[in-house]
Amino acid sequence: MKKLLPYLNPLYWIPRQVGLWLYIAFWLIIYVATQYRAEIKVRQLHHLRRALSEKRAEYLQLNASVSQKRSYSALKPALDSLGLELPKEAPILVPVYE
Repeated sequence: MKKLLPYLNPLYWIPRQVGLWLYIAFWLIIYVATQYRAEIKVRQLHHLRRALSEKRAEYLQLNASVSQKRSYSALKPALDSLGLELPKEAPILVPVYE
């Protein structure tokens, strides 16, 4: 029993385990750092997806506006005010020989 008594004292085995505790602390710091970095990347990805959806909505709105301005009903008053007429026939391609 007297031989076991020193081993039960925490001051006996704690200093002997310092290397193990430092090893565990090192890997714990690495784990926390990688989790933190991954969380930052996920937040950036979420922010970029939100920005992309906003830009896509803006693109669709502008595309609809441009398509509406290119329509015949929108061009006809502008052409009439300038005294121009829309052609009734398709354009003809003229071959050019060099």
